[in-house]
Amino acid sequence: MSCWALEVDWAAVGSMFQGLSAIVVAIAAVVGLNAWRRQLQASKHQALAEDALSLVYRLRDAIDHMRQPWAFVGEMNKVERLEDESEESFEGRKHYGVAEVRYRMHADAATQLEAIRYRVRAVLGDEAASGVEDVLAVLRRVRNEASNAVRNKQRLVLAASRLTGSRSDESTKEYDLAHTRLAESESWICAVEGDGDPAAKALKSAVARAESAFRDFAMMKPQRSRS
Repeated sequence: MSCWALEVDWAAVGSMFQGLSAIVVAIAAVVGLNAWRRQLQASKHQALAEDALSLVYRLRDAIDHMRQPWAFVGEMNKVERLEDESEESFEGRKHYGVAEVRYRMHADAATQLEAIRYRVRAVLGDEAASGVEDVLAVLRRVRNEASNAVRNKQRLVLAASRLTGSRSDESTKEYDLAHTRLAESESWICAVEGDGDPAAKALKSAVARAESAFRDFAMMKPQRSRS
């Protein structure tokens, strides 16, 4: 019976295992790098979503403040009088001007949300950006209706004077139209109880849409440090 002697080139085996180890390390490095990139991207998305949602909440509170139905004397005194404006005209629009006085207290949050909306669209998508746009649209509508209310009030006063002078179908329609338009503007400026508040409905819907779009991003792991 013959015996075979098996000679092993341990140096070659060692070199082979070193090569395999290097490949494994390289693969692990690539996998780790990709995981780190995904984690970094998730963290950035989370941070942006949290910042945007925080601004949405600040703007919601700002709009609620702007629409408080009462006005303090100190607030009305901050309404600026226009050049060559009559005393009667100035006193007539003071109440509506309070909304803009209150807006200036929250203008920083509005400016920040305006600035961040394009980054939200680029990073988080159209749905998230639409949530931001909806909230900003409510803010713009409230501010615009405050200006419209001044003009509608002037039209109503003029229509009332014509109605008193000579009542006709035309003057009655003019008065009714002016009254309707003023009531519509005031419904956006001043909050009311119940379901007859179009601004409150629009704001609630806009905030809910923003929450739905941002919440998944804002709750991503790992959470940001809150130190």
